[in-house]
Amino acid sequence: MPENIPIHRLKDMPVFGGLREDIVKLILEGSNYVEREAGEPFFLEGERGDSSFIVESGSAALFKVGESGQQYQIRSFLPGECFGAMALLGVYPRSGIVKALEPCRTVEVKADQLFSVYQADPEQYVLIFMNMARDLSRRLRDTDDQLVACLEEHLHTEL
Repeated sequence: MPENIPIHRLKDMPVFGGLREDIVKLILEGSNYVEREAGEPFFLEGERGDSSFIVESGSAALFKVGESGQQYQIRSFLPGECFGAMALLGVYPRSGIVKALEPCRTVEVKADQLFSVYQADPEQYVLIFMNMARDLSRRLRDTDDQLVACLEEHLHTEL
């Protein structure tokens, strides 16, 4: 288990919301820290994903590469936020590149750790995935708003 992470601090993070302390400890037993310097990737688009990451300190961002080869920053992740969950929920390859924006320390939660939660308490397992789904739903709403703003801006520049 990663040292120096107070359980109560993790329980305050949205992905762990409503989970019992023993379940959070079970998740952390197989977790490890992943640290990156500014500009270093946590993963690349298309890679197989079997884990998600929770930002403990620093920040990271999701980038997508356009047809021109240009990288576009889609969103950033601050302490307490989770990235990489789409690969766990959808069993798809990574949908983009996530890189550290500054020195960034994360806790990596692997799929097999979540399976151990399922074995211990299926109700708590469902709660974790509900938390991830709520977070993704919120992000999708934000993305919808950003898309509409871009479309309106594009329309105004054409007129």
